Amino acid sequence: MNFKNSLTSKLLLATFSVAFIVLMLAVADRIYGNYFTKNTQELIYPPCSKALHQSSEFDISVKINSLGFRDYEYPLTKKKKYRVVVIGDSFTFGWGVDLENCWIKILEQELNASGLDVEILNLGKGGASPADYAQTAEKAIPILKPDLVVVCALQANDLHQLIHAYDSLPKPKVEQPKKNYFSQKTTSILNRAFPNFLKRLSVQNINISKQWKRDAPALLTSFREEQKMRFDKLDKKMKYDFQSGLLNPWLIHQAVYYPEYFTQPLDTADLDVTIGISEMADFFAKIKQVCSVNNSELMVISIPNLPYSSKEEMSSLKKYGFSIPDSIFGNQLADETIKMAAEESEIEFYSVSENFRNNKREKNLYYPFDGHLTKEGNRVFAASVEEIFEREIKN
Repeated sequence: MNFKNSLTSKLLLATFSVAFIVLMLAVADRIYGNYFTKNTQELIYPPCSKALHQSSEFDISVKINSLGFRDYEYPLTKKKKYRVVVIGDSFTFGWGVDLENCWIKILEQELNASGLDVEILNLGKGGASPADYAQTAEKAIPILKPDLVVVCALQANDLHQLIHAYDSLPKPKVEQPKKNYFSQKTTSILNRAFPNFLKRLSVQNINISKQWKRDAPALLTSFREEQKMRFDKLDKKMKYDFQSGLLNPWLIHQAVYYPEYFTQPLDTADLDVTIGISEMADFFAKIKQVCSVNNSELMVISIPNLPYSSKEEMSSLKKYGFSIPDSIFGNQLADETIKMAAEESEIEFYSVSENFRNNKREKNLYYPFDGHLTKEGNRVFAASVEEIFEREIKN
């Protein structure tokens, strides 16, 4: 009898202890959730997430800070005298290079070395369009309170995205593994008991190469006869890298569907281009409105795209099947269309294309197949825009 009482007491004590521990963990979860919510923001990406960017030309680990963008940690209130926020796409994000080799961080270092007390926050987002720039601005500017906002528009690309806004990359159908009743019930209970801990533990660790490899079959099956013929003309290495997840499938998508990708946005007589410029102006105007409310200055800078900036390197794009005449090199219309949109919104516009071309050294500025700026390209672009930033900050 004493043995049974002892066993019952131990079971009750164990049950109570487990229940108490679960209760304390649930309380800790709520306290942590309150802290995590106050000290993190998802301005662009999930806070504190990580990604591996791997291709046949680079292998980069990317970390997202607690505010949800690719940069060092920054408090909400500026720690320097002057704060700049730069909004753009993957060329601003620093695709293919380590953070310290991104032009924004190079520029920040150079400006501080020259005696300016400035911090430049990188709000670049891979694959972003002017619509995304406006969305980022509306979300981030009221929180970060910058003195200056710089929108970086990529030559031809941003305008092309507006012209073909509904032509997105096909998404692969991924079959989710079926969960049994017990598994679903357990997951549901845990999510209710510890929502904040589980959210933090499930912070994304994305492998871009694996994502690309999953996307490739969906893109292949979407091709019509015309696209299949263009794809078949690609060299073996491109096809291999594409199907192995070592080549951005968006590049293949652009090439097989839009061989005139780099020339169409230059034709200001094209009605679609005219409409695209007007739409870009509208998004710039939205950003201007947010800046005005938050007492932030605003300017737009164009980022030099490969075929307009490096005649020697544009041959790599031709291998995709893009129609790129030699006359496209140095074409001012790639900047003029962005300038037209900025002027329509009465926003200051700067082009550094000529300066960028003149600063070119022996090293390649762009990855031949990926098309983004290399470490050297980022360095040259930072040098090209330094005077503009310095003048704007001093004023």
